[in-house]
Amino acid sequence: MIVATTVAHHGSVREASEVLHLTQPAASRSLAELEDILGLKLFERGPKGMTLTDAGAALIAHMHVVVSEVGSLTRHAEEIVNGGRGKVRVGTLLPGAADVLPSALLALTRQFPEIQVEVSEGTPDRLYESLMFGHVDFVVGRVMPLASIPGVESERLYDDEVRVVCTPDHPRATHTGTLGELVDDAWVLPPSYTSLRGQIEEDFIRDCGRTPVSVIECVAALPLRSLVLRGELLAVVPSGIFTDELERGSLVALPMQVGGAPVAVGIVSRAGAEMTASAGALVDALRAAVADRPST
Repeated sequence: MIVATTVAHHGSVREASEVLHLTQPAASRSLAELEDILGLKLFERGPKGMTLTDAGAALIAHMHVVVSEVGSLTRHAEEIVNGGRGKVRVGTLLPGAADVLPSALLALTRQFPEIQVEVSEGTPDRLYESLMFGHVDFVVGRVMPLASIPGVESERLYDDEVRVVCTPDHPRATHTGTLGELVDDAWVLPPSYTSLRGQIEEDFIRDCGRTPVSVIECVAALPLRSLVLRGELLAVVPSGIFTDELERGSLVALPMQVGGAPVAVGIVSRAGAEMTASAGALVDALRAAVADRPST
């Protein structure tokens, strides 16, 4: 069932096998065995990939529920066996990973030192798979695009402004003009597969008719921070990623709007899934961290 739901999401056996760390023949064989057991054809194979049949579409929704509930059941059982000392598995999408999550984790470990936490960062696609298969309890970070996918629910924690940032000694640190005037500078931008990147490029095109050429694509927090602090690049990021640096003055934000509306940061979980007590404790810590967060 895991192979079938992954193929349904990606529309490709090859991509599904990469996500699941299987060989492509093994994934194809597993899918064929499931179809034989059910006596139903779940997918149409075509030049553009795998398309669900009517029967497949009806069954995949139920398979998602079964797979996620097995993961949830395993987590609850672990907590009971360990006498309530559970483990929370949380996925992260920027900016939540770099702002409220660290504060919440510290508060959780102070209050419940027996709870173990596993944090994993990933792309929306990978985190969606982890969420639906019960490999993570929930995801913290930018609510979209995960919240638009059937089978998940979200809770908004706060809205974060998207800003252009650089070091105070960068030649553009005092720039008060338009975004388009910066098109020939060197940039760190979100990857091209993200909706934020598309919004940024629309802003450039609207201002000057073209997009930057000198671009490093980066979404991982540590290399992103290191690149920007070296002082040679401009970056477009949700400001929560660099809260500490902006407060200390090691980075400055240029006075311009970019990337459309503020980014909603929140918690994304499986719809209707019951969280373990440990996962619920981390959610409570996240809410408390947001309440203590200085307004921007």
